Amino acid sequence: MRILDLVAMAATLLLLTVAPAMAERVTLTGDVTYRERIALPEAGTLTVALIDLAQPEKPGLAATAAIATPGQVPLTFTLNLDTNTLDLTHDYALVAQIAGADGAVWFRNVEPYPIDPLAPTEPILIVVNFQGGADAPLADAPVAPPVPPAILGTTWNAASIGGTPVARGSVSSLSIGSDMRAGGRGGCNSWFAQAQVGEQTLALSAVAATRMACIDDTLSAQETAFFDVLARTRFWRVDGSSLTLLDVAGAELAVLEKSRY
Repeated sequence: MRILDLVAMAATLLLLTVAPAMAERVTLTGDVTYRERIALPEAGTLTVALIDLAQPEKPGLAATAAIATPGQVPLTFTLNLDTNTLDLTHDYALVAQIAGADGAVWFRNVEPYPIDPLAPTEPILIVVNFQGGADAPLADAPVAPPVPPAILGTTWNAASIGGTPVARGSVSSLSIGSDMRAGGRGGCNSWFAQAQVGEQTLALSAVAATRMACIDDTLSAQETAFFDVLARTRFWRVDGSSLTLLDVAGAELAVLEKSRY
């Protein structure tokens, strides 16, 4: 899906008690999306708040902007803040909501998105869920539960990439450990990355790989396609022994099978 008519917003959070010369500016940028086949509300707004998990009852440092018309997900946001507004001994998270013109909340993430504001891991992808239009304050979101382990601790070998079966005898694989370190084989080279895994979401940092030459053009093309899939993956789904990787619009990118070894 093209990311053209998106909302872009910026909030500058002013320094409260420390001299301006001591403040450092931090920029958090990411996307907000949802899985339901529901159109965005007319004249809707997107709000993204950085909340202090030690004080979740307090309103977060938030920015709100109108959604472009016609609007489509994902919606891009930018949140600017000064480090002196943060308590560095506390944990923080992002909460996003999409509201209609009347203020009723249509979508919100029920699991706050944990983040280190001083060292955010890219990319940031917040998945919101349909709320049926029921209004609910941002700060009431519960703390995220542990990530389900279905995708973790297993080696998954690609069966098809972009609808094309992998070359006979080749291995393009993915594995993610409980420490969120990801890696595997691209087809010709080993690769490594850092993962962010949610109940349905998956995002990988830029892939680092060895630099061995492929023995033929077919394997080279397969490895390139597999690395492209890893960069574009935003969702995952496990069905028995199969893992499907999906892009931000929910379209299938690759199908992998649980390794027998």
